[in-house]
Amino acid sequence: MNSIGLNDLPILKEFSIIAYRWLSEQYPNSDHQENFDPSSELLFPIRWKTKIEGEIFEWVVSDMGSITLRLGGLEGNRRNPAPIFYLSLRKKERVDFHWADPDGNFVSFPDPTIVNDVKTRVQLYLDSVS
Repeated sequence: MNSIGLNDLPILKEFSIIAYRWLSEQYPNSDHQENFDPSSELLFPIRWKTKIEGEIFEWVVSDMGSITLRLGGLEGNRRNPAPIFYLSLRKKERVDFHWADPDGNFVSFPDPTIVNDVKTRVQLYLDSVS
């Protein structure tokens, strides 16, 4: 695996914008506001709350190539709540990036299977608190 350098920052941001657009379609803003306004510049980190399995969660997309789903209700108000779901960009070759889970495993993203992965992680969390 290669290290990420300053020249990679625009590429990371581009991947992050793609991720945000896809996620915001799959997980719309819970207060029914438009997530993406093509006429305005995106300000990172991008945050929005969404409802999954009847509970409020918050998505956070950074311009450095990370995606985090974390608690979004009262529990989410504490400092740095634990992630429910997390992906980050890894650099495989000199210019080749891929999304990876916290263990470094390749994850196909954006991909419809992510919806199932998120649902599984959310359910695991909900089962742990009930």
